[in-house]
Amino acid sequence: MATLKDISKKTGVSVTTISRVLNHDDTIAVSRETNRAIFEAAYELGYRPPRMRKMLEKSLVIGVADWRILVDGRESSSINSLRYFAESAAVNQAVEFVRIAQGEVRPVDGIIAFSDMTAEEIERLRLSSPFIVFVNGGEQCRAYDQILVDLDASMTRAFDYLINKKGIRHIGYISGWFQGDGYVIGSRRKSKVVSLLKENGLYNESLVKIGDFSGTSGYRLAEEVLREPTRPEALIIGSDSIAKGVIQALSDHAVRIPADISIVIYQDIQTTQLPSVDAAMILAYPDILWQKAIQMIIELTRGRTEQVITVISPQLLFMEQ
Repeated sequence: MATLKDISKKTGVSVTTISRVLNHDDTIAVSRETNRAIFEAAYELGYRPPRMRKMLEKSLVIGVADWRILVDGRESSSINSLRYFAESAAVNQAVEFVRIAQGEVRPVDGIIAFSDMTAEEIERLRLSSPFIVFVNGGEQCRAYDQILVDLDASMTRAFDYLINKKGIRHIGYISGWFQGDGYVIGSRRKSKVVSLLKENGLYNESLVKIGDFSGTSGYRLAEEVLREPTRPEALIIGSDSIAKGVIQALSDHAVRIPADISIVIYQDIQTTQLPSVDAAMILAYPDILWQKAIQMIIELTRGRTEQVITVISPQLLFMEQ
């Protein structure tokens, strides 16, 4: 069995600090990054605090139905991360997670489901559990608990910042597009950006570049934008996974951020470690989203019957100096 010393070796944090964090000692001040690293290392190594060992017999199992936000099968979040969120959202409740594949029936206590689903998919989910929380679900999901991420408002905020605060007139957009089985990832985001560009009389088709959701694609699309006759003064990047490649391409071509091109990055539920850069971030607060979803599932399993709808408004964080 893993020990606190094993976690200390993996994280570089003292055994005393690790013990206090894992036991939710509110008197200790550590950064969010350190807190998360400790919990993820603990679960990766299989360590359970004594209080958690006692609760395992009544562990809550939550299914994650996220096939509609997966690109080429890549996971949108790690199970270790979800366990960290559960620790933060439910201190006195042991929570375990399993993935539910499209069409799969897997008995669980509750389900967190992402994006719009068909009536048939929902009925299939109900065979696994009647307690479902949808994140950005469509019309078919309206009878269930909902968490809605207000992407439109955050994009409008980003345009106000670029156009009215910085006086920028040439704006490009780089993002991804993925066609799944009966669904598309990336279409809504592109439609909103194009709509805002047209509303402000700034639409230039040659500055809108769509590829796949990868850093390699971001690099290639950034190079294409830089070759256009009208070089953008700003780039809105629709995914943090793409942003990594865009940032590298700008650096390789000696384009300074933000002196030459300002960038605004939409940070997805999937979080990618980006290089240090002076940028603005549209942050969807994945921590809050997961924690709220877990809390809603727990409430449903404990007898809550009224529907709950929570709206999360992504914030525009100004990282530029």
